[in-house]
Amino acid sequence: MRRQEVDHVPCAAYFNPLTDPQRVGYRWQFPFGPSERERCEYCLEVLGIDAFVTLSIPLENPAPGVSATVWMEGDVIHKAYETPAGTLHGAVKYDESWPHGFDIPFFSDHLIGHAVKHWVEDERDVAALKYVLRAPTDRQALERLRFEAREKKRLADRLRIPIIAACGMGLTGGMHLVGAEEICLMVVERPGVLHAWLEYEHGLNLRTIELAAELGAHVISRNGFYETGDFYSPKMLEALLGRRLRGEARAARELGLASAYTAHTGLMPILDYLATLEFDCIFGPDIATHHMDPVQFRDRLADRFSFWTGPSSTHHIWKSADATRQAVRLCFDVFGRRGLILGPAVSVHSIMPWENALAMFDEWRKLSLFE
Repeated sequence: MRRQEVDHVPCAAYFNPLTDPQRVGYRWQFPFGPSERERCEYCLEVLGIDAFVTLSIPLENPAPGVSATVWMEGDVIHKAYETPAGTLHGAVKYDESWPHGFDIPFFSDHLIGHAVKHWVEDERDVAALKYVLRAPTDRQALERLRFEAREKKRLADRLRIPIIAACGMGLTGGMHLVGAEEICLMVVERPGVLHAWLEYEHGLNLRTIELAAELGAHVISRNGFYETGDFYSPKMLEALLGRRLRGEARAARELGLASAYTAHTGLMPILDYLATLEFDCIFGPDIATHHMDPVQFRDRLADRFSFWTGPSSTHHIWKSADATRQAVRLCFDVFGRRGLILGPAVSVHSIMPWENALAMFDEWRKLSLFE
C-alpha cells in the first residue's frame, strides 16, 4: 500500500453477500459461508489469495435521554429520535426491496429511492444528529467494542492477516442522509448544511481513527464512493473535503496506520484534486468506466498513491471469464508490480458467476506468482 518493493503483487478481494432482496431470483455463488472466518480461510487455504479482517466502529450511540420511536403509516415506515436539539425524523416507503425490516438506518444505499423524508434537510437536523451519531464513550459501549475487536484480532493473528477499519463516509454518508438529487442542489444553494455535517463527521472520523489504532487495526478505509466528479466539481470537492481528508490521512499516518481511500467512478475530471490528498492507496478505481483512461490516471497519481484495483465488477466480472482475464492483464501492464494490489473494483457479489472470479485469481497467479 505504501509503494514499497514486493516479492509478488498481492491479490485481495472484497466479497459482497448483498441483501436478501437483492438476491431474489439468483443463486448464491460463493463456495464459502457467510462468516468472516469462512471467507478468510477459504481465500488463504483454497484460493491462495490474500485476506483481511474488517472492523467496524459503530457510531450510533445516542446520548443519555435520547429516545427513538418507529411506527408505520400505510406503507411508510417512520423513525424519530427525540433529542435536546429537537426531533430527528426519517421515513421510507416500504416494499419488497427494502432490506432493513422495521427500521431505518442512517447510512444505506437503499435509502436512495425509498426515502420519502430524508434524515437531514437543514442545519437543525444536523444539530439533532449530533446527539445520536457519536463516538462510543460510555463504558458498556466501549467494552462491547473492545470485545468485538478482540475476536477480530484473534482471527487476524491466527491467520497472520491485517485488520482494516472503516473510518468515515463524508459525502457518501451525506448522500444517504440528504438524498441524491437533494445533495447536488444543496451543495450550490445551502452548502452550510453540508459543511455542518462534514465538520462534525470529521471530528468523529479522527476519533474513530484513534480507536482503530487502539483496537489493533493496521489499515483505515475512508469511503469516498460518492465524492467524485460524477456529482461535484473539483472546486466543490476541495472546499467541502480537501482539508478534512488530508487531516484524516495525516492522523492515520501519525498513528502508524496505512490508509485507503475509495474512489470508483467520475475520476478523470478530478485528477488534480485527487493528487492533493494524502492517503496511501486509492481503492476501487474502475478501469472500464466511461471516459476512464487508466494510463493517464496512473501517470497523474502513481507518484503519490498505490492502487487497489482490477477487473470491474460492472463491466468485467459480470460479463465473462475472458473479459476478466483481459482486465487482469491490463492492470499489470498499466500499473506494474509496485504499488498494485489486485482485486475486483470494487467487489465480487454473491450472485456473480463464480467462474469469472476464479478467472481473475487464476490470471493473477500466472502473472504474479509463477512468471
